[in-house]
Amino acid sequence: MTLKISKSGRIRIPKNVRNELNLLEGSYLFVYESQNCIMIEKYNKDNTLNQCLFYDGRITIPIELRRSLNLSPGAPLSIKVSHNKVILENEN
Repeated sequence: MTLKISKSGRIRIPKNVRNELNLLEGSYLFVYESQNCIMIEKYNKDNTLNQCLFYDGRITIPIELRRSLNLSPGAPLSIKVSHNKVILENEN
């Protein structure tokens, strides 16, 4: 499955992924980089990670992660779910 990042750094998490992970509107999600991927998860013990608000099926990827992974608006990202995490990989 592929999605694109908006000019403001937002992505829409597909409904089937939202349902599978039981993502609730207004929840905070942890967003961080790991192994050249963006990881998104509901729970993490490391409170120094970015926390982003999940709203309207979307989440904004922090600018420092977009810069470090060289993600530009419209960049195609592959999305997969593994161990209760959303994993986004740059397809370029």
